[in-house]
Amino acid sequence: MKVLKNSVTKIITFSLIIGLIFAFLFAMKGLLLQLLGAALFIVAAIICILLFFTIFGPIILGVLAIGGAILGFFLIIGIIGWVFM
Repeated sequence: MKVLKNSVTKIITFSLIIGLIFAFLFAMKGLLLQLLGAALFIVAAIICILLFFTIFGPIILGVLAIGGAILGFFLIIGIIGWVFM
């Protein structure tokens, strides 16, 4: 039990626990981003199918593409801000 009373052992144990918590949070964040990307892909595919033969289909798909690009940009900025700030 003398090993557990050592302050270095406590610091290492605490660091490992904090590291596991951060690893879990980053894994969940990655999973949520993948699910969001899949949802955007499914919505775009449904709109593509529904509007394939109409004249406004390409316009609406262009708006969706620009909106998706802007959303992705803000997600990347948010992740960088969450990690480094």
